[in-house]
Amino acid sequence: MKRFLNLAYKVIFVSIFVFFQLSAVPKITVVMVVDQLAEHYMNKLGKNFNYAFKMLREKGINYTNAYHPHGTPTTATGHNALNTGTLAYKHGIVLNGWEKINGEKVRYDQDNNFDSLAFSLNGVQKYGNNAKKIMVTGLTDQFVKKSKNNKSFSLSHKSRAAIGMSGKGGQPIWFDENSGIFTSSKAFFKKMPKWLLDFNKKNNVKKMIQGREWKLFYPANSKYYKLKDINFHKNTNNEYARYDESLILNDVIYTTTQHINKKTIGTAKNYKYDGFLKSPFANDLLLDLAEDCVENNLKDKDNMLLWVSLSPLDKLGHVYGPQSIEVIDMIYHLDKQINDFYNYLKEKVGEENLLFVLTSDHGVAPLVELMREKGIDACRILPNKLINKMNRYIENKYKIQNLVKEFRTSQFYLDRKKLNSLSADTRQKIMNELKNIILNKKGVHKVWTYDELSKSKPKFDSFKSFYKKQLYPGRSGDLICMPKKYSIFTTYIHGTGHRSAYDYNTRVPLFIYQKGKLENKTINKKVWIPQLPVTIAKILGVKKPAASEFKPLPL
Repeated sequence: MKRFLNLAYKVIFVSIFVFFQLSAVPKITVVMVVDQLAEHYMNKLGKNFNYAFKMLREKGINYTNAYHPHGTPTTATGHNALNTGTLAYKHGIVLNGWEKINGEKVRYDQDNNFDSLAFSLNGVQKYGNNAKKIMVTGLTDQFVKKSKNNKSFSLSHKSRAAIGMSGKGGQPIWFDENSGIFTSSKAFFKKMPKWLLDFNKKNNVKKMIQGREWKLFYPANSKYYKLKDINFHKNTNNEYARYDESLILNDVIYTTTQHINKKTIGTAKNYKYDGFLKSPFANDLLLDLAEDCVENNLKDKDNMLLWVSLSPLDKLGHVYGPQSIEVIDMIYHLDKQINDFYNYLKEKVGEENLLFVLTSDHGVAPLVELMREKGIDACRILPNKLINKMNRYIENKYKIQNLVKEFRTSQFYLDRKKLNSLSADTRQKIMNELKNIILNKKGVHKVWTYDELSKSKPKFDSFKSFYKKQLYPGRSGDLICMPKKYSIFTTYIHGTGHRSAYDYNTRVPLFIYQKGKLENKTINKKVWIPQLPVTIAKILGVKKPAASEFKPLPL
C-alpha cells in the first residue's frame, strides 16, 4: 500500500510539474515575418522543403487559409496589423506613405525631429524615424508594460517594417541603405547600444560581400528547379523582369545600378546596397543580428518578444516575379537559414521554452505578361497616363488645372483646396466623371470615391470591406481603385507588385509552434492575420492589443 501511495504521489508530482511547464510563459517568443511570402509558395514548393518550412508544416499548427483583410496590401499596413491586431481604419497606416490635405508627401515612419543613429555616427544626410503616426497601441506595448523583465526588439531590413512591429513601446532596428549598417532612431534609443555598435564593426557589409556570388542552393539540374515558367527569362530575353540580368551567379551583389532596365518607368532607387538587399546574404546578416540581439539582451529573469522581418524576398519579387528562379531559390535558402536560426534558439532556451511563429505581411501577384501568354486577361495600368488624361479633361471642361495630383499604390489624390472651392454639385459631377475615365481604362474593375466607400456597409469578408477598412481620414486618397484579377496598377512596365485584394496578395502562410503545447495540427478554416497578436497576447498572459476587434485563433 505504501509503495502504491509513493508511486501515486510521484505521478501526481510529475503531472503537476508538466502542467506548469506547459502552461508557463515561453522564455522567448519569435514572430518571423517573411516579406512577400505568399501561401501559394507553400503549395507549389511543399514537396521540395527539407528544413524550417517542412518542420513547421509537420510539427506546428498550420493555418492553411490565413488572410490579411486588406484591399491594398503593403509592407507598412501588414506589419502594423501584425502588431496592433486591427486594420488601417483604426491604426492609421493606410499605405507605406500618403499625401496630406495640404499636398505634403508623407512617409509613415519618417520624423526628422528624431535623428537616425546612423546619422550621428556617419554624418550622412540628416533624417529620422518615429512611430507617432501609428494611432493605437499593439501587442508589443502590452508585453513590455506587463513586466520590467519583458523585453521586445523588432529587427528588419526596412524601417517601416521594424517600426510597425515595435509600435511606440518596442525597440526597432533596421538596415540603413545609405551607410550599410544596422541602426535605429533617437525616438527609441538615446544612443547606439554597445552590442549593436560591436555588431556593425564586426560585420562590414561592403567587405563581406565584395566579390561573392549568389549560388543556387541545390544543383541546377535537380528536381528543385523543374518548375513551370521558372526559366521564363530565357524565353523572353528577360523583357518581363525589371533587371536585364539575373543576380544569381553574378558578382553584382554590392550594387545593381547597371542592372536597372532602362525602359523602366518609376523611381528605381540606386542605393549602394541595393543588390545586397535582394540576395540571400542579407537574410544571413539579419538572422546573425537576431542571434546577437538574443545573446546580449535575454538575461536569466527576462522574457523576450522578438520580431524578425526578412525583406529581401519582397525586394527581389518585385523585380523578377514569383515564378522566377531567383525567387524560388531565395525561398530554398530561407528554408535552411530560418532552420539554422530556430536551432540556435532551441539550444539557447530549450525547445519547450520557445514559441515560434512564421507568417508574412502580404503575398505577390503573378507577372502580367506571363498571364497574357496563357490567354488570361491581364494588363498594366499606368497611373501617370491616367492622371494626364483626367487633368486634360477637367481643364478643358472646367478650366481647372492639375486637379489630380498624385497616385499612391491604388489611390488618386486630388488638390483638395481646388476641389473644396467648388460647389457640392460641381464636385460631385467632377468625381463621377473622373471615376468614369478610370473605369473605361482596360483592366480596371471598381472605382470608389472616398465618401461613398467610407459610408458603405459591406460584409466583412468582401473585397469592398477590405478597401473600406483601409481608409483613414486625411491620409487616404479621393479615388480608390481596384483592378481586375490579374491586372495591376503600377508605375513600372516590368516586374510585379501586391496592390489588390485578391488571394495571391492577401493569403499568406501562418505557423505557430511550441513543442509540447502548440503542435501537430492543420487548421483549414479561414482565419485572419489580425487574430494573431490577440492569440499571442493570450498565450503570453498579457492584455490583447487595445484596439483589436478580433478573437484569438483556434489552437
